Amino acid sequence: MKARKLVASLTALMLSLPLAGCGQSAAQYDVSSIGPKIHVGISFDQPGLGFVQSRNYQGFEVDVAKYVVHELGYSHSQIVWQQVQPGDRERMITEGKVDMVLAGYSITRARQELVDFAGPYFLAGQDLLVRRGQEEISGINTLDSKRVCVARGSSSSEVVRRRAPRALVQERDQFTECVTALLSGDADAASGDDFALAGLAKVRGGEQLRLVGAPFTQEHYGIAVSKDDPELVATINAALRRMFKDGSWERALLHASRSIGFKTEPAARQPVRLDGAPSQE
Repeated sequence: MKARKLVASLTALMLSLPLAGCGQSAAQYDVSSIGPKIHVGISFDQPGLGFVQSRNYQGFEVDVAKYVVHELGYSHSQIVWQQVQPGDRERMITEGKVDMVLAGYSITRARQELVDFAGPYFLAGQDLLVRRGQEEISGINTLDSKRVCVARGSSSSEVVRRRAPRALVQERDQFTECVTALLSGDADAASGDDFALAGLAKVRGGEQLRLVGAPFTQEHYGIAVSKDDPELVATINAALRRMFKDGSWERALLHASRSIGFKTEPAARQPVRLDGAPSQE
């Protein structure tokens, strides 16, 4: 990003012509500080949220990103999609590898020390994924001596360690590895956000996994950007308000939900305020 910003002043005049009619918010934020392309970090392996198949980017967070980027004044062809893993999200932003991240990124106070958040744009809940027929695990209070797999760098790890101190927490670099461990019997449960778990169970679970359905947190997903750019945060929030109001947000959520066979009520998933509030236990 730093290199792109060095040449931004040279491209500003060129950018102003094609961007003028693209997004309603282009005039509110000087996108020349970003450059001719906008780099967006998403998950590539989270069905329903961010998923790549045959170079086709799909999922609820992809749709939210497209809407927001368009409102900033960029066309979809100007998006450079980049994969981010849970443990790399802050680094990707602070090192200038991406301009924003939408990747199941829960707003927390610790993360707010490193990056700024617009939103939240979605409410999820941390839950558990188990094998079908494994009835002894029914919630966070039933994990004593159970092997629980979480993604390294996610907030899920900290929550499980605090709420279930006798659980045997396993961290893996990618959550898909937790699904593999669960299917092979190397883990007793996997913990993450309910929408993401439902997507992985649908696409990778082979009908052998089930969502417990007892969420024990409320996760506020935010759009992360570099610190100290309040104008960008305000412009993204304005775009999210329009997305809520014009029905695009609900349509995107319902489409994503159907794609993974997960029933959800949009009203229960839409934040009331776009104030960057941290997630809640």
